[in-house]
Amino acid sequence: MFAVQSNAANALKMINAMVPITRFNKGEAGKIIEEVKRDGIRVIVKNNVPECIMITVEEYNALIEAANKTVILNQSKEWEEKRKAWIQKVRANVQPPMPPRMSVAEALEKYGSRPIEVDEEAINELRRISTL
Repeated sequence: MFAVQSNAANALKMINAMVPITRFNKGEAGKIIEEVKRDGIRVIVKNNVPECIMITVEEYNALIEAANKTVILNQSKEWEEKRKAWIQKVRANVQPPMPPRMSVAEALEKYGSRPIEVDEEAINELRRISTL
C-alpha cells in the first residue's frame, strides 16, 4: 500500500514539475524562477515534449562537483594494468622540449606549411594522464 502511495506522490510531483513554455511567453519567468527556488526542479515542456530543466545554482554546483568526483568502477584489472604500462611507456619516452634552434620563418622555409599528422587518441590520453 505504501509503495502505491509513494509512486502516486512521485507521479504527482513530476506532473507539478512540468512547466509549459507558454508561461515564459506570457512573462511569468520570474514566477517560475521563484517556484524553482521554493519547490525544486522544473521541466520546461514545448508541445508536451521536455525541452530543458531548470534547477537552482546550488543544485547545479552540487551536480558538477559530483560529476568531477565520479570514478569508473567497472574497469578490469587487466585494462588498468595495460593503462599503467602505457603511461609508464609514455613517461619514459617523453623528453622536455629543446629550445628552438631556428626561427619560425626558417622552419617555414625549410619545412613549408604542410599539414602535420596527429594521433588524436594519443593526444587525448596525454591530456588525461597529465591531470593524474
